[in-house]
Amino acid sequence: MEKLTIKEIAKLAGVSPTAVSFVLNNKKGVSEKTRKKVREVIEKTNFVPSLNSRRLFFKKSYNISLVIQQSSSPFSDLFYYEITNGILEKSKEFGYNIVFTDISMKGNSMEIPNIIKYKDTDGIIFYQDTERAILREVDKLNIPYVIVDAHSTSSDFTSINADSELLSYTATKFLIERGHVDIALISSSYIPEYYIQIFTGYKNALEEVRVSISPYWIQNNAFNELSAYNCMENILKNALKPSAVFCAGDIFAIGAIRCAKDKGYRVPEDISFIGVDDIILSRYIEPALTTIRIDKALMGRLAMDLLVKKINGESVESIILESDNIVVRNSVKNMDCS
Repeated sequence: MEKLTIKEIAKLAGVSPTAVSFVLNNKKGVSEKTRKKVREVIEKTNFVPSLNSRRLFFKKSYNISLVIQQSSSPFSDLFYYEITNGILEKSKEFGYNIVFTDISMKGNSMEIPNIIKYKDTDGIIFYQDTERAILREVDKLNIPYVIVDAHSTSSDFTSINADSELLSYTATKFLIERGHVDIALISSSYIPEYYIQIFTGYKNALEEVRVSISPYWIQNNAFNELSAYNCMENILKNALKPSAVFCAGDIFAIGAIRCAKDKGYRVPEDISFIGVDDIILSRYIEPALTTIRIDKALMGRLAMDLLVKKINGESVESIILESDNIVVRNSVKNMDCS
C-alpha cells in the first residue's frame, strides 16, 4: 500500500487539508468533533507524514539552527552542554531537527551559513551575547530567534537568562552569613555587562555589612579553568589572604581550588570557595563545591518553547530564571563554628 498523503487523510476524514494540518500541529481553529475525527483516521491508517510532505504542506523546514561561539560551545563548556541537552529533549516533542552552526564575524563582514542565508531553518537559538550586526542581519531575513544566556538588559530581543546580580549577591551573602568578610572575587570581563552584574551583586552584599573591598582580591581575567588558576595565583601573591573566594562559574572555582591546593592551602579549612552553575563536575571535585544552581536543562527547554511560539506567530516575553538556589556541599567553612 502506498504511503498516504495529508490530502488523502483529509479526504478520508471528510475535512479540509488545513484542518488536518491544525490537528497535526495541535493548533486551535478546529472543533473538538473535527479534531477527534481526524485523529481517528490518523490512528486507523497509522499515518506518519513524510518530512518532505510536511515541509511542502506546512511551508516549514523543521530545522532549528543552534548558533554557537567558541566560548559557548557545548562540546567544551559543560554549562552549555547541559542547556543543549534541554534543547534536544524539547526538540523531539516539537518534531524539529537541531542543526549546529556558527556565524563568523571578520571585521565588519560576517559569514552567514547557508542554512540561515537560504532560510532552510524555521528559527535560531543563539548562545551568549550576540553582536547586534548579526541580529540585524537575521531580522532582515525575518527568521525568529531567541538568545540563551544573554547578559544585556535590552528588550529588543527574546532571551532566557539567569539573574547574574542576584546570584552574585546570594553567593557573597552566603559566605558573609558563615562568618567570612575577607572575600575575593574571580570573574570574567570578557562580557562587560556580565562582569558589571556580578561585581554589583558582590559589592552590594559586602556594603550591607560595611566591609571594604580589597582591589587586590578582584580578578576579572578568568575565562576557563587555567585562567582561573592564574587569577587565584595573583590573589595569593598578596600578604593579606582572603578567607573565602566567590567564583562566578564552577569551572573558575575548580581552577582556583587546584591553585590553592598546589600552594599548600587546605580547602575549606584555610580558604573557602563558592561557585555558580552547578555543573556536573562540581559535585565530584574534592571537596564537593558549594554553588548557586542554575537549571540549565530548563533554560534549553524554555528556549525551544519560546522559539516555537515565535515561529507560530505567538507573542512571547523574555524569561529570567530563579537564581538564588544554593546547593550546600563541603567547600565552605563555617567560621562561627571554628
